[in-house]
Amino acid sequence: MKKQPPEKASAAVVACADKAQKLFASEQAEAALALVEEGLQTSDHARLWRLKARLLVFFERDIEAKEILRRILPDAWYPGFWELAHSGLPISYALLTKNHNIAYFPVRKCSSTSLHNIMALLDGSTAKGEDIHGSVAPYEMIDRTNQRQRLAGYLSVLIVRSPIDRVRSYFEGNIVRRGHLTVDTAGKDSFYGLSTRPSYDDFLANFPAYRRTFMTVRNHTDPLTGFAGTDAGIFDWVGNTSQTNELIAMLSERSGLNLPEIRDMQAGGVAGKTAGHSAAEQALMDFYQADYDTFGNWF
Repeated sequence: MKKQPPEKASAAVVACADKAQKLFASEQAEAALALVEEGLQTSDHARLWRLKARLLVFFERDIEAKEILRRILPDAWYPGFWELAHSGLPISYALLTKNHNIAYFPVRKCSSTSLHNIMALLDGSTAKGEDIHGSVAPYEMIDRTNQRQRLAGYLSVLIVRSPIDRVRSYFEGNIVRRGHLTVDTAGKDSFYGLSTRPSYDDFLANFPAYRRTFMTVRNHTDPLTGFAGTDAGIFDWVGNTSQTNELIAMLSERSGLNLPEIRDMQAGGVAGKTAGHSAAEQALMDFYQADYDTFGNWF
């Protein structure tokens, strides 16, 4: 699904969106939504609709947000991962190599940084480590209803991970180590009543609130099925994160390149837990049930 650059937003639309984002950042979400709705009375620009959907999610008006996203995303310019997942549309992002006919479907906290770098090497570029995400990824939007036909001749690969392991990894790697919530709020200690440096128990206890307030949380903790659908059979290879080097070896053989294995990173903190789930983690199981149903054989 090739996209054309969006129609340039008018100065009024840009001003409205910028002001609304600043209002939200200053914890005036109601005023931000009112301003966006006022702007939509005179403009139908997708930038305002996408911002409205984001604000509706904050106010737990998920059905309304979903209706907006389903209408505008097929023609949108590089939708966010959370937008695709929330819309429920049968659309996934994929990275396609220019050479070797490999299609990789990225999911956050599922070796995505390692595989982004491997895909760059397959195309003759250079690995950039964590900085690989700073580049504009040449994602393709793949309609899963005709994925086999669209990617005929490609090797479609997907790496998955148990939902609780993904949550643990996100909390430890992104909240604790990198301070993403503090960074996203320009150094605030709390945002809409939520600590930006929560304990793991506090994070789990307020999991829905963190997901609706911080898009970085949503992007990293949306169910796998939101990104990859509920039919594992449309992929040629599916593996767990523990099989990442197995996949890299297969891609090395396919391409004839000597691709580097990733280091076995020993996770610390909550991400390093391996046995059992706490009561708070057990409470998330229903939210991720479709993941267990679709990809549980790989967890």
